[in-house]
Parts: sequence; structure tokens; C-alpha cells
Amino acid sequence: MSDQRTRIVGVDTARGLAVLGMFVAHLGLEREVGLITPTGWFFVADGRPSALFAMLAGVGLAFMTRRAAASGDPADWQRQRTRILKRSGILYALGWALTFLLTPVAVILSSYAVMFVLALPFLRLRTPALLGWAAGVLAIAPVPVLAVRLAIGEGSELRAMPLVGELLTGYYPAITWLAYLLIGIAVGRANLRSVTVQTSFVLLGTAAALVGYGAGAFLTSLTTDPDSLPAMLVSIEPHADSGVEMLGNVGVAVAVVGLMLLITRPAALRVLLTPVSATGAMSLTVYSLHIVYIRILGNDAVWYPESNWPLIWLIIGTFVFTTAWQLTLGKGPFERAMSAMIRTRRPPTPPPPPSPYRQHPQYPQYPQHPSPPVPQYPPPPPPRP
Repeated sequence: MSDQRTRIVGVDTARGLAVLGMFVAHLGLEREVGLITPTGWFFVADGRPSALFAMLAGVGLAFMTRRAAASGDPADWQRQRTRILKRSGILYALGWALTFLLTPVAVILSSYAVMFVLALPFLRLRTPALLGWAAGVLAIAPVPVLAVRLAIGEGSELRAMPLVGELLTGYYPAITWLAYLLIGIAVGRANLRSVTVQTSFVLLGTAAALVGYGAGAFLTSLTTDPDSLPAMLVSIEPHADSGVEMLGNVGVAVAVVGLMLLITRPAALRVLLTPVSATGAMSLTVYSLHIVYIRILGNDAVWYPESNWPLIWLIIGTFVFTTAWQLTLGKGPFERAMSAMIRTRRPPTPPPPPSPYRQHPQYPQYPQHPSPPVPQYPPPPPPRP
């Protein structure tokens, strides 16, 4: 999928929207109330963009392992697992490097690294099994995560402890967020160029979002103590990490992917959305640089924003940078470096078996039948005088 001609632009566009949504979540100042007001829709960017980003990471895993899944070659599977482990190690180091910048943003990259490792045993499963495991994770994993969160408190140092934080106690607990990756792998295995598949994503995603958020809102109305574990298990607040909130997020993510795949079918719309798709194609670069940008602005830009101009300039600068880079240099700088660092040698193609008609030490020689003898006729008599 690294070749620009073979990229599915709708996936890049959806990933670009996820990145832009995180920009809004980190720097947006909501001045109005109401979905159709200039900033009243900012609440949509709370929690959902990071969930979309995680699901698209699963789509990326499906793309990485597509050749191995088609061939079933154990050597090719081992090569892809090695690449994923290398990618995880690099993301984990980069995530903590960005965390050490001490911004108010909960950097997601180190959690992604742990999610990738957890996803390795599931890569060879078929789509029904992937969806079944994802449903099991959504149903079971939030219980220990939220029970521990309730026990240690929101401000506990355990939430930022390496490995423990990414796996269980942090802002993006991998044992629950694994569900996003598993569903993303299933989405990536589908025929994403099919209009039927794209439309079904929109419809099924919308239905899942309504069920998840609707069930959560109804069950929340039945609880009396918002700080109790039962209330936390049915909350649909952003980053609640309850099963119903995550189901709603999954529905939004799947619907957005399907909608972007449909919208980018016409060439004119693909060109119009090039800044967004270019941002999505360079998501690692853009996400990392936006953390640096927030560090330069200072923490007050996140906690106490005075205007949306820092957000506007970030979006404009991102669009200009990513579009110019993609049109001139192709793959983004961080993506190019990542590809170089995780590159592994493709296993050699085994030679074809030798023909049994050729002499080979592994094959017995076929018996050589002697040619029949040529009959010997007596010489003709000499001519008479």
C-alpha cells in the first residue's frame, strides 16, 4: 500500500479526519452551543477521533498482512510479525519521547504499540472470529479496567506508569482498545472498493452508534451514583471506556470510513479532499509534529484557550505542508523513516520441483530399454557374366 497509485484514498481521508478531530479536541474553543453553529459541533471531537484512529490502525494491519493472508506462507507471516514488532518498538519509543515534552495531551502512540503486540495472535483469524473476539473484548474488558480506575482514582501515578498505563490504567487501555484494532482488521479485509461494502459500512455503523449511545444513555438514567462502578460501566462520556461508549465509537468509526470511501469515488472529490487525504497519509508525521506545536504554544493553549486561531493556523499549516510534500516527495518523512526501519528481507521463493524427466540425484533413473536389433540381410549375389 505504499505505492501512491494503489492507496485507497477514502481510508486516508478518514484517517485525516481523525487527525483533524484530535486537533480540535486538543486546541478547540467551543464558543457556541448547537450542532450547526461554528464551534457547537466540537463535542463530536471528544473521544471519537482517537477511536477512529485506533480502528484505522487495525485497517493498516490488515493491509500489511494482506499478502501473507492470501498466500498462507508461514515464512511470509513471520516476516510480517517481525515488521509489526519493529513498528511497535519504534512507536513506543516515539510515544514516550513526545510524552517527555510534558504537554497536557495524552500521547496515544505508546498505547498503539502495545495494542499492536496484543493483536498479533489474532492476525490469522477470519472475519467472523475477529468480530466475535472484538465483541467479547467490548463485553468483558471494561470491567477490570474501570474497576481498577475506580480503585486508584483519576489522578493516580499508576495511570502514567510505563506498560501498566498502556495496558490497563492509562488513558487508552490496550486491553479494551484492542477491540478497535480487531474490528479495523475485519474492515480492512473487506472489499473496500465495492459500493455495496461501502454503503453497508455506513448503515451498519450508524446502527451500531445508535445502539451503543442509546443503550448507554438509557442505562445511565437508571443509575443513582455517577461515581459508582455500575454507572461507569454504562457511561457514554468521552473516554469512559465502557462497552456501550466503545460500541458507539465503533459505529461512528465504521460509518465514517464507509462515507469517506463513497465520497472519494468521484475523481473531482478526491482532488478536492487532497489536503485531508494527504494529512491522513502522513498521520504519524502530523500527529507527532502537532505535539511539538502544542509544546511551543504552552499548556495554557490546551487548558485555557482564548481563541481558535492556534487551531486554525495548525490546520492551514498542516494542509499546506502535507499537500506540498505528497505532491512532490510522496510518502511523509516519518512514514518513510518507519518503512526503512521495519524493512525485512522477503523470504526467497523456493525453486520449482525438478522435472522427473531430468537426471536428478533425488529421483531414480528410469530404466533404459535397448533398441531392437537391426536385421542383418545377406549380401546380394554377384551379377552373372
